[in-house]
Amino acid sequence: KALERIPYRLADVVISTNGSYRRIALDRGRAAPDTVFVVRNGPDLERFRPTAPDPSWRRGRRHLLAYLGIMGPQDGLDHALEALGRLRAERDDWQAVFIGEGDMLPEMRALADRLGIAEHVEFAGWRYADDIRTILSTADVCLAPDPPSPLNDVSTMIKIPEYMAMGCPIVSYDLTESRVSAGDAALYATPGDVDGFAARIAELLEDPELRARMGAIGRERVERELS
Repeated sequence: KALERIPYRLADVVISTNGSYRRIALDRGRAAPDTVFVVRNGPDLERFRPTAPDPSWRRGRRHLLAYLGIMGPQDGLDHALEALGRLRAERDDWQAVFIGEGDMLPEMRALADRLGIAEHVEFAGWRYADDIRTILSTADVCLAPDPPSPLNDVSTMIKIPEYMAMGCPIVSYDLTESRVSAGDAALYATPGDVDGFAARIAELLEDPELRARMGAIGRERVERELS
C-alpha cells in the first residue's frame, strides 16, 4: 500500500477508469481530489452497431442467449452454465452461444456436458466483427455472469456496454460497476445466486416488450454517455 501511495502522491494527474478506482486513489492512495479524473472505456459505435439478425444462430429454437468475452477463472462461465442448467429444467426453447476463448474453455465444455445442456450451448470461439454483430443482433438476452470478487466488484466489464451498443438486454450479477454501466439496461441477480441469475433470464424471455425497452435504454445510454 505504501508503494501504491507514492505514485499517487507524486502524480500531477491520476486517470482512473471508473468511479470505484477513483475512490481507491482518493481513499487508499490519498491522492488530491483535484488531480484524479475518470476516463471510461467504451465501445466503438462504428464496430458495435445493430445489423440484420441471422435466425440460423438459434439452431431451430425460439430464443438466443449470448456471451461475449474472455473465458478465464474470473469471468463466471461456470455461473452462466449452471444457470442455464437450471433454465433447461424449466424450458428447452433456447439456444446459447458463447463467443470467445480462454483458459477455462475446455473445462466449460465438459461442464456443459455434465449439466446435460451441451446440445443447447455452442462455443463459437473467437469471431470477427461481422459475426459478433450478427450474433448479438440475433440474441434475445446477453449474459454478464462475472461473479463477486474484490476485482470484479470495482471493475468495468467492457462486454456490458458492448451489449448495450447492440441494443441487447442484459442479465448480470448486481456488482457495483456493472450497475453503474448498465443501469436499467440489465436485470440483476444477487451476486453469486445462480438460481436468481436463471430466473432473471427466464423473466426476460417471457417479456419481449421488456427486452425491447431495455435494449433501447442501453443503446441510448451508450450513445449519450459511454461510447
